[in-house]
Formats: sequence, structure tokens, C-alpha cells
Amino acid sequence: MAGTACVVATAPPADIVGRARVAATKWLLSKLRDLGAGTDLFVLTPEVRGWEGAEVVPTLSEGFRWGEALVSFVERVRPRRLLYFSAGSGFLLDEEELAHILALDFPEPFAVLNNFYSTDFALICPPKVEVFRGLTNDNALGWRLWELGYRCFELPRSARTQFDIDTPGELQVLACKADLPPALAEALRPIPRAEALLSALVEPGRRVTLLGRVSGHLLRFLDRKAACRTRVLSEARGMKAEGRRERSLILGLYEALGPDGLVAELSRASDVVVWDIRVLFAGLGIWPPPEERFSFDLLEEEGVADPTLRELLRAIKRAKAPFLLGGHTLVSGAIYLAVELGWRRADWVKGLVRLEEDDEAELVEIRPR
Repeated sequence: MAGTACVVATAPPADIVGRARVAATKWLLSKLRDLGAGTDLFVLTPEVRGWEGAEVVPTLSEGFRWGEALVSFVERVRPRRLLYFSAGSGFLLDEEELAHILALDFPEPFAVLNNFYSTDFALICPPKVEVFRGLTNDNALGWRLWELGYRCFELPRSARTQFDIDTPGELQVLACKADLPPALAEALRPIPRAEALLSALVEPGRRVTLLGRVSGHLLRFLDRKAACRTRVLSEARGMKAEGRRERSLILGLYEALGPDGLVAELSRASDVVVWDIRVLFAGLGIWPPPEERFSFDLLEEEGVADPTLRELLRAIKRAKAPFLLGGHTLVSGAIYLAVELGWRRADWVKGLVRLEEDDEAELVEIRPR
């Protein structure tokens, strides 16, 4: 029986999101490797070459079943502890933070997650096969662990724990970070930079509108850390992790105002609009393949085939205010990172002392009900 296994599940780098995930994952693995903490490193991937220092566990390039792959891995390796990462998560953690997570210990069974309600990475002790059986992805991992009797702890929410690569939207924020490793910086080179968002977040009087699966924690964070005024329409939280379907308010506004009217209203009320557009996609019953969704995020009209989405995209491109489009991470981890990067650039505020109440515990135990 092994000790601690660190495992990352990743897919082929078929597009710019995939290439960024691979580069970010290799950065994460290099940090874990440098710890020399007696952990074994594994990568679950169909791309078997280029993973020096980690054991590759080959997976299918199509039809990958996340839960089955983790069950098979746990049955074969039989680790006592498992530190799991989805591709594109956890790579902003530094070596000290990774070592701290690896060293956490509580009476078993327990788990430490980056986000209980929509998990991207987790320390699971012990990793029983029942944890993974039947799950199609990692989003609902926290709920499954709790249902199986694990004590569940959540790490403090920050850019380092919440940022995850899912869409080109958050990549436009990540591309603004100056101290990326060369391979990741090169993968992001074609991506536009979210400079307007970074500037607006730290400038008094500017207006930033957030739409989609925005958490209460992020709202408190913005209230304390950002200088701008924020307008938020938060809805559809748990849409993916819990598989819930509900009628969204943004869909009602879209139906009432039409694409041009909705975009015009958002633009008039905002200096920057950050839109988790997947909520509207789900409400419209339109879920195009990844390449089409990513083209939409990047405002590339020629890559969008659906006529309804093309009409909406044209309206967004005509808007007076810039729109940043993507998925859940865009209105979670990407905003934490954007605020952090924005303040780094705000030279006028160097002499300002920010008096903040420190209400963030190191770990929070989650008890849903």
C-alpha cells in the first residue's frame, strides 16, 4: 500500500484551453516534485508523452469516465491518502501551501477541498472507491464525501484555491499575470488580455457588472477589496455540481428585451461586464461543442454556428462597454485573481493603508445540513 498519491486528471491539448491546462498542470507537478515529500505523482491522461517525473496512467481520448478512472486508479495503487487535482486547478499554489495541504491530518475519514460545493481539488483520507463510483465529474465530490461520512473542510477562498482553467474567459485574466513560467505564458500568448477589468476593479467610481454563478463569499471579498462599484445578478449556483435545472432571471430578461436590448441595458449600466454566459446557454437549451463555446467567449463570430448565439454575439461585439465571457471560474477564481493583479498595478494607491477585518479561518468545516 502506497502513502500519499498526488494525481492529476487531464485531457489532450486539442485547443487553447487544453494547451493552457497542460502547461499549468506541468507547473503544478514541478512544484510537487520539488517538495520531495515522499509523495508519488500520477497523471491520468491519453497524452502519454512529456510528463517527466510522474507516472502516466493512460486514459481514453474520447468517452473518458471520470469516476470509473478514479475507481480503477484507487484499486490499483491503493494509496493511504490521495491529493487529487483536476487539470488546470491548484497551479497557483506555492510550494509552502502545497506542503501545508499535504501535511493536514484529522481523524479519518476526512477531506480537505478547495470548494465543497464545486470541487476542483481535494485531499481525501482515505480514498475509498465508493467516493468516486458513479460520479461523472469532480464537481459533486464534496457532496459525495459528506454523504459517505467524511468530515469535510474547505480551504480559504482566494485566487490560488479557486482559479481553475475551464474557458478562455479566465485565461484572459491569467494572461495579465507577469510571473508565469515560459511554457504557460507561451500558451496564453494568443489570448486577449482583460486589462479593462483589472483597471476597473481598483478605480473608484467605475462600474463592474457580474452575471452568473457568483458566490456570496466573492461579493464579500469585492466589498472589502475592490474600489469599484459592483452590480451582481447571481443565480444557478450548483447548476452543474447538483445537476439542477431552474429558470434563470437572465433568460427572462433575454426573452423580454431580446439580445440587443439586454446587451444595451447591461452596457449602459457598466464600464465592464463579466458574464458567466453558460447560465444563459443552459436556459436557452443550447449547449454547443467546446470549440463553439470557446469561439463565443473570444468573440470569434466565424466559429459560432448556432444562429441564436450568433445574434447574441453580434450584439455583444457592438456594445459600448467591454464584455468578458466564459463559465463559472470567470465569476469566481478569475475575479479573485483580477483584484490581486489590479492592485499590483495601481501605483496611485501605494500609500493607502487598507484596514480589513480578518474573518478568514485557515480551514472551515462544512456541514451542509
